[in-house]
Amino acid sequence: MFVSFTDWEFDGNVDNAVEAAKGFWPAMKKHGATNMRMTVTGDKTLRTMTLWSSEEKLKANIDEVRAAAASAAGMTTTGGSMGALAVELD
Repeated sequence: MFVSFTDWEFDGNVDNAVEAAKGFWPAMKKHGATNMRMTVTGDKTLRTMTLWSSEEKLKANIDEVRAAAASAAGMTTTGGSMGALAVELD
């Protein structure tokens, strides 16, 4: 499994950003995303962590997904990274 982290800045409130992410989730799943978590990192900032079914799907779709999510949610991407999931502990 592969993971992407994206840092976002938004103008509205966090509830609007969360609702927009929920609405956009079905489109992300079509591109190979399997799980997404969103963390509030500041008054107007968020970080998402998205699990992907494969490195290929992540690399083929990350730019399109980030651009579409930014457009749908009214947010701006301010940073990001990606890599292989090394361990998952519950």
